[in-house]
Amino acid sequence: MTETTIIGRGNAEGARLFREWFDGLGQAAAEDRSAAYVFVMGSLVELLRVFDFPIVFPEINSLQTAVRRVAHEYLDEAEDYGYSPDICGYVKADVAVQLRGGQHPMGQIPRPGLAVYTNACNTYIKWAEIWERMYQTPTFTLDVPGTRMAGGQTQAGDPDFENDRRYVEAQVRDLIPLCESVSGIAFDIDRLRETLGYANRMNRSWKRLLELNQSRPSVFNALSDGTIYLGVANGFRSTPEGAQYFEDLVEEMEYKAREGVGTLTEEQYRLVFVGVPCYPIFRRFNELFTDRKSTRLNSSHTDISRMPSSA
Repeated sequence: MTETTIIGRGNAEGARLFREWFDGLGQAAAEDRSAAYVFVMGSLVELLRVFDFPIVFPEINSLQTAVRRVAHEYLDEAEDYGYSPDICGYVKADVAVQLRGGQHPMGQIPRPGLAVYTNACNTYIKWAEIWERMYQTPTFTLDVPGTRMAGGQTQAGDPDFENDRRYVEAQVRDLIPLCESVSGIAFDIDRLRETLGYANRMNRSWKRLLELNQSRPSVFNALSDGTIYLGVANGFRSTPEGAQYFEDLVEEMEYKAREGVGTLTEEQYRLVFVGVPCYPIFRRFNELFTDRKSTRLNSSHTDISRMPSSA
């Protein structure tokens, strides 16, 4: 590999895959195939892919309306329909997508045939109820127990952890017949092993990426570049394309670390970003830092804790 062929490859390939993902959703909509609507936290796509569901992330759809600078049109439409201005903008942008029959700046979004979500955010539960009312969509809430240890977290082997694990496992087992009923496809344990294998390959690469960004200078910007990587991580999790993309990305970043190639020509400040970027002015928001020779080594969105290894 040479510098001209490897540097920037990950961003270019990531943009291409992200576009292909939306094109695939458009094809599913054209074929009138319903999709599994999930959220970034606890998507369970490893299981859902066993049943060949197209995977829709409404959060990503909503933030893309902001990136494409048309969010105000979607929010206005939802508020005209009756949703209050103080309701989550992500929800309202998606409501407008549904009111428009799935029309979205990135293409056509298929209708929901199943909604799977966790109790990580109360909004998820109320959001899914909207699809339930609009489409009579079956919904499944995965109740993930919270940490009950003051100042710490239980780990494998602890009785409380094992009880919680069995509780969550029982819920996942309950989800399987629902997926079979909606999709018409029988559960295949070997197919699940395959999707889990791809997910774990991706997870190992993701962890290595974060380690590599401790290099001086940092090899990628966790805000701008990291957003591309997260798009692929969600859309292509548990797929061979996703696993291969991240392994290739590690190769690129290892080259940059070895050759001392940074994300900035001159790096003066090394920051961690916490929170949600200002998507309507995403480029300028990023430049507020890069213009001052600042790079983001990590962010709350790219933290490895959001992508645990699959069992």
